[in-house]
Amino acid sequence: MFDNSLFDSSLMREAVRLAEEHWQYLHTIPEKAFEEKASTAYIRKVCKGYPVDIIDIGMDTGLVCFLDAGSDKTVALRADIDAVPTEQGMKHLCGHDAHAATMLGAVHCLSSSGETLPFNVLFIFQPAEEGTHGTRAMLDHGILDKVPQRPMRIFGIHNRPEIDCGYVVVHKGPLMSEKSVFRITLTGKPGHGALPHKCVDPIVAAASVISSVQTIVSRNVDPFQPAICTFNSVTAGMSESSAPETAVLTGYIRSFDHDTHLRMEERLRTLSEDIAAAYECKCSVEITPMVPAVNNGEDMYRLALRAAESAVGRDHITDSAPTLASEDFAVWGTEIPSFFYWAGSGIPGTENAPWHDPAFRMDTRYMETAVPLLAASAVVE
Repeated sequence: MFDNSLFDSSLMREAVRLAEEHWQYLHTIPEKAFEEKASTAYIRKVCKGYPVDIIDIGMDTGLVCFLDAGSDKTVALRADIDAVPTEQGMKHLCGHDAHAATMLGAVHCLSSSGETLPFNVLFIFQPAEEGTHGTRAMLDHGILDKVPQRPMRIFGIHNRPEIDCGYVVVHKGPLMSEKSVFRITLTGKPGHGALPHKCVDPIVAAASVISSVQTIVSRNVDPFQPAICTFNSVTAGMSESSAPETAVLTGYIRSFDHDTHLRMEERLRTLSEDIAAAYECKCSVEITPMVPAVNNGEDMYRLALRAAESAVGRDHITDSAPTLASEDFAVWGTEIPSFFYWAGSGIPGTENAPWHDPAFRMDTRYMETAVPLLAASAVVE
């Protein structure tokens, strides 16, 4: 049995201190998804200082390393490393810099503990979570076939500014939503705006599609099933006096329940095509599935609860309502049993801005919770 005194030891305090230093540096080099070369180089440099094997899976960014404890079983830990694109450039407005730093802290304490770990540990520093493409890319590059041993389970942690620092959300069931993105192209007949009878105006059709799609959630979805169908961009026309040929609408569908999700996709397609026909427009609807829902199952929940109790104590474990934001950690769960925590990053007594808000910030004590939580998850039995 692993000695839980690690979680209240000088080694853990040193791991937290080092994680804080890593965080300070990583915060200064925010990088776009799949372009995290400086971050990857830094993570690689740090990991080379520990007795872990760096595994080449053939990707330009991200890093995978393996701690061999001599076990016949492996547990994986995942942290994302990319930043958020803004009009002012790339910024760490989602805390992925802290996630990567936390993982480096876990590498330090687990590889330096002197304890016989019950499991080998696979550390996954994943690129491109923003846009939800990174996990799929790593799987497509054969990560589970290229590592020394396929992990039996995987844990991930994301900061949550709405939760006070020091607390850990251990939630059973759906936590974050399934997501599909869509693109609707309406094609009419361009012409002079003063001769509307000579044109087929796709803008009018687009307005009707946008209005009608709002009924999907209100009339086609079980009121007890949270769901969103949102338009995020409308592109049409460049002239004040002419009707354009096309109008393009983009957006996304989010839900927790997969059958609900499929029903919403069906209704989006049908409404768009039928309304376009009513306005004499042609219609193309492209729906692209992105990620499933993050869903913490019963068995993994029990393990996560034990790990959190070891790391932070029962009094600092809480629950929270799920969110319709999405996370590509969910894709790991399609391959191996998975659990996703939220670790509080909010400054107590303060109104804390949410993820991606320009005012987003994290309590500097976040590492004191997240590092031991990751370490505990790697060894929980």
